Amino acid sequence: MGQDRNKYCRFSCRQAFALSFLVSAYSFGQDYPLSDEGFALPSDTKALEFPEDHGSHPEFKSEWWYLTGHLEGPKPSEQFGFQLTFFRSATVPADQEPEASQPRQIYMAHAAALNKSSGEHFHEERFNRGEWNANAEVDRLSVFNGNWRIAMVDDSAEEMRASFSINGQRRFELSLRPSKPKVLFGENGISRKGENPNAKSYYITFSRLEAEGKLTVDQKVVPVTGVAWMDHEISSSQLSEGQIGWNWSSLILDDGSELMAYVMRRDDGSVDAYSQMYIIEPDGNTLRYSSDEFKWSPIDFWTSPRNGARYPIEYSISWINQEGQEQMFIVRSTPHNQEIYGAISGFTYYEGAGSVYDENGLEVGKSYTELTGYVESLYGRF
Repeated sequence: MGQDRNKYCRFSCRQAFALSFLVSAYSFGQDYPLSDEGFALPSDTKALEFPEDHGSHPEFKSEWWYLTGHLEGPKPSEQFGFQLTFFRSATVPADQEPEASQPRQIYMAHAAALNKSSGEHFHEERFNRGEWNANAEVDRLSVFNGNWRIAMVDDSAEEMRASFSINGQRRFELSLRPSKPKVLFGENGISRKGENPNAKSYYITFSRLEAEGKLTVDQKVVPVTGVAWMDHEISSSQLSEGQIGWNWSSLILDDGSELMAYVMRRDDGSVDAYSQMYIIEPDGNTLRYSSDEFKWSPIDFWTSPRNGARYPIEYSISWINQEGQEQMFIVRSTPHNQEIYGAISGFTYYEGAGSVYDENGLEVGKSYTELTGYVESLYGRF
């Protein structure tokens, strides 16, 4: 009789598990439309909710939390740039089981530090299986890869803390507090990237963060303050056929405004019609410009000695402002060599700190520029 009960319990438990899996899969399908592969897609009927949507979305194929910033120490020579990016990539859709040796989630992370005074640039890549020294929590911002991490510590103020080290020699520990409300780019936070209707992402940005903390180099502690920018994108497809990569600019300007532009580049050298530019005014109001309303024009290039990629490290951004006047900024990434090459992933791109200048050559802000698809096309990878 006891054996029969055990068999019945085992059978019932399996039934219950199967039922719960089917219910969750059905609920999942009701929340988001699905790609042909079975991954979730951003939906106009699924509004973003916070603080939950600062967290991970494992039903989507890819996701990243991207932080860049500019820091200053007490001495004039203590000027730094930094990057910290966490990537999450699902290997199978949520309603499928991965193979025995395959993790459900893979986590990659990149960190970089720039000494603006000396021109020294350092970076490191990490690659880990889900639940093995890397994870991203659902419903709250808490992501880590080894001892690199970023987490939201105050949901109401949306204050965050980030910490990371590079090559075991430089460690950043930072508190980050928004100076203005977060921005949802696109239509209700859905940013279209290409002609394919699936080429879109949820796009959440803190365009101006007050940064404060410390940098430890060779056991010397340097207190630092500055400004930072943070993006969070959630997607199952970023590129359409014919697109090879993007030029992305984030400008933090001295007048209290910010500018973000992404230029989607095509394999024939043209600019894709789904490129966009945004200006976030000091009061948080957002102005949007379509691809035919602004120009992103290269001025000078740097050629990578590692792979021969030719990156536009100086360029102008021009447009007609609300008063009907032409406006232009020039962006220069210095030093030139700020290429990130993934020794593990093979993913190589440019992530450069720089300065912003007006038409008269006056410095008016700080910048970060991301340039992808210059070594090889990214179509099919993002």
